[in-house]
Amino acid sequence: MSGGARKAAAAAPELAAWWVGLTALWLMLISTVEPLEWAVGGGAAVLGSFAARAARKAVRANARAEEGARW
Repeated sequence: MSGGARKAAAAAPELAAWWVGLTALWLMLISTVEPLEWAVGGGAAVLGSFAARAARKAVRANARAEEGARW
């Protein structure tokens, strides 16, 4: 498995977990669950899952940079 495929395989469970959680939140907050709402909520959750992963990686990189700056 190449490096890119390995990173994608490592990211998939995290993205899936965020997607499930955000989709469930969307569906709990709407009044009527219809197929269009499933589609819109799922699409918004995909974007949110990628944003959440990017934010987590940015915080981790920032923490590492600050830790290196101390020494």
